[in-house]
Amino acid sequence: MIKLFAFDIDGTLLDSSIKMPDNNIKALRKLNDSGIKTIFASGRVLSSIRYYQKIIGYDNPIVATNGSMIALASNNIYKTYYIDDDILKELFEFCKELKLEFHFYDEENYYTNRVNLDRIKHLKIDNDYGMNYQVDLIIKEDPVSYLLSQGKSANKFQISGIDKNKLSKEEIVSKVNEKFADKLYITSSGSNLLELSNKNSSKWNSISEICEILGISIEEVAAIGDSYNDIPMVKNAKLGFAMGNANETLKKYSDIIVGDNDSSGIVEACDYVLRLNKNV
Repeated sequence: MIKLFAFDIDGTLLDSSIKMPDNNIKALRKLNDSGIKTIFASGRVLSSIRYYQKIIGYDNPIVATNGSMIALASNNIYKTYYIDDDILKELFEFCKELKLEFHFYDEENYYTNRVNLDRIKHLKIDNDYGMNYQVDLIIKEDPVSYLLSQGKSANKFQISGIDKNKLSKEEIVSKVNEKFADKLYITSSGSNLLELSNKNSSKWNSISEICEILGISIEEVAAIGDSYNDIPMVKNAKLGFAMGNANETLKKYSDIIVGDNDSSGIVEACDYVLRLNKNV
């Protein structure tokens, strides 16, 4: 029997226009009404995930920034795995030297030294007045020094646009791995970016912690996603789903492949779990 179902957001719950279709919302509500706890496990910052959780209407645990933050409810942060401050400084200098686009997060803020509106379009809110992003945007020449001056730490660092740099994508990935692979967890939610966080963080590690707190066995967990940062949870869950639009690597680790994020893949997965539980 499945008691907890972990969902990625981008490329999974959201369609290609970055909207959550009504049938996906209904499917998740149906799971919760049946007693299955749905958890959002995303590379997004906590405040952004809260935005989508409010749409669903259930205040369940959250796994944010690829597992570096665990919230037992939207306003109840249980644990955060931070990037060491000295390593954060190294990342900043590394990106400046290679002229790489980057941003990083604390619990709720987005920091960068150069805003690229195309990079943050997924954080936009349809609002005709007031705040129109799901996070506060902090743009400083030296955002790391500013973060530290506020007594805060970063929990995720993202390098973007690695296909548009003077160096090749392969060279950038090689340099990042050479300098940081022994210090940080390196993953990706897209082909043109790298996401770095505390070595102890991953979506699956945080889901496992939540299960222990809730008294749910790993044998009672399902997970679904579309990208590399979803591999640990899809691979290790009792029942792992890959979206039809998922990369081929993730599909190899999944038990079931459903439709893509524009073709009700989420509804397929939810219906499968409901049928499975009914037959137990």
